[in-house]
Amino acid sequence: MTVLQRMAGNAATTRALAADRGRTPRGTDQTVQRAENDNAGGGTTAGAAEVKSVAEGEVKSVGPGGTLIYPSVTSCLTITVYLRDGGKVGGHASLFKASGGMYSDQILPAIKAQVGKSRVERIDVSGAISSWNPAYLRTAIENSDSVPEQKNDPDGIREVVSSVLGRQAKKVFVHETPDGTLTR
Repeated sequence: MTVLQRMAGNAATTRALAADRGRTPRGTDQTVQRAENDNAGGGTTAGAAEVKSVAEGEVKSVGPGGTLIYPSVTSCLTITVYLRDGGKVGGHASLFKASGGMYSDQILPAIKAQVGKSRVERIDVSGAISSWNPAYLRTAIENSDSVPEQKNDPDGIREVVSSVLGRQAKKVFVHETPDGTLTR
């Protein structure tokens, strides 16, 4: 269901309910049900595509056609979940907790919560892959008794992302990218 279909359906339901206010059968629930993955990633009005910046330690989502921008990706990882409805959910994990942001081990659970039961097309992990030990995604460096050393382990990162998000590893693509701003 697209955003426009949802808007049209909700408008039609509102008109129908307004026309027959006094004749609602007892016990009838007037709540409009949404499809399983209808509200994943949010939405926009009037077809305007959303653009959101995802700072270190943040997780954000955009609706179909929207864009996520990850600024200043140097030693960070970005995780972008592409939903089948065209929306995206993304997180910007940093090696060390940014002020006001989440720890690295909180990013994947937050993404999972926003994705919910939505159908996933693919997952892109980009950034400083060679600077990350997959363990940093399970236990933040600041919260670890003994800090695992850095290692270039794209397969290990793929496995952790797949496991925590509850998705097949074949849907997770891991890419080393140069420093800078990433747009997805």
